[in-house]
Amino acid sequence: MRKVIEKLFAVTMLLYTSAALLPFVAGPNTPLSMAEGSLIAIGIQVGLYCVTLFFIATRWQSFLHGALKIKWIALLLAIAVASTSWSQDPSLTLRRSALLIATTAFGIYFATRFEISEQLQLLAWTLGVVIVLSFLFGIFLPEYGIDSSAHFGDWQGVFSQKNALARAMVLSILVFLFARPGFHRSTRWVGFFASISLLILSRSLSGLIIFILLLGTLPLFKLLRTRVTLAIPVGLTLCAMLAASARFLGPSLPDFFEFVNRSSTLTGRTDIWSAVLISISKRPILGYGFDAFWLGLRGESANVLLSVHWMALHGHNGFLDLWLDLGAVGFATFVVGYLLLWRRALRVLRSSGDSASVWLCIYLAFTLLYNLTESALVRENTIYWVLYTSTAVSIFLHKSPVTAHLENETTYELEPDLNYLP
Repeated sequence: MRKVIEKLFAVTMLLYTSAALLPFVAGPNTPLSMAEGSLIAIGIQVGLYCVTLFFIATRWQSFLHGALKIKWIALLLAIAVASTSWSQDPSLTLRRSALLIATTAFGIYFATRFEISEQLQLLAWTLGVVIVLSFLFGIFLPEYGIDSSAHFGDWQGVFSQKNALARAMVLSILVFLFARPGFHRSTRWVGFFASISLLILSRSLSGLIIFILLLGTLPLFKLLRTRVTLAIPVGLTLCAMLAASARFLGPSLPDFFEFVNRSSTLTGRTDIWSAVLISISKRPILGYGFDAFWLGLRGESANVLLSVHWMALHGHNGFLDLWLDLGAVGFATFVVGYLLLWRRALRVLRSSGDSASVWLCIYLAFTLLYNLTESALVRENTIYWVLYTSTAVSIFLHKSPVTAHLENETTYELEPDLNYLP
């Protein structure tokens, strides 16, 4: 009974950190920052994280064991808290770094309390709710579910912006590919195609491209598992082919962007990146304080906004935003930790080869690709940081089905032959 309660709570937390339904609570035209700062939002936030703390306290030994596996994330959190002393807005940095710690704590709890197969099931239930509500909002509450301003006609579902829906649906597609056992085959297919439908309705080109790229990595992971000696030359060949294609197609890019109704500046992203790099050069080592750069027309962000001539809320690149917040120190800490995770994940993939190990690699790839054009890297109160933290812990705690059986523990019950596609 207790585990059922914890599963229900985990789904609630995942739904909350996904930022779904926030526009509905605050109103269709309320800015996201104001919605997150409303009394209702703060009350829900405090209540949920208090419950998280209670569940962590009941399993503090396993929580501590998981936390010790990701020391570089702990170092990143320490840098975020320390940045209060040099932040543009110290009180804001202090509050948001404390919330980042709470978000990270839930990610560790999620990884240590539930096996990877269970994590995927809970994610599937969460995203299933998001899918159903997004269709209901789009059909019956279009003033919430469909953009009527900047991106007229694009679906945004239960989110505040179409790219947020697209990102959630790319994650949902991957989850429904891997979420078994526990789901009937037909249920997984429905979730899979419903996610693709919403991704198309969002009309997010970046989401569609990232979805295709991530699907393309699945055969590479299987190849790496089966024949390592073959995987390396194949990977290098593919990289060379991509580089040659980019060189060949480069002159045709303006025509391509015109064909898909997009600008060659990636909807203004390249302009933001250029302005952000100038701001980074002013404080390259320590940055402007955790989550304290984008203050509208206050502080250094005013120079960026005046340069690009539109009200950007972030840098549309998670890595640049991390450098803005925590400087080269925080950026290097994250990159080193990310590379260490890849090394460990590939080792797990080669020794285990079950679908759980492939999921861990896929989420690392998802994190990289999506943060090239969006900003969802080291962020408080977001499902993507929760899953990055839980993925990091799970990489170190994961045992192959064979090892788990030999140790007489509960197995992950995942296919050891990498038949992870429907």
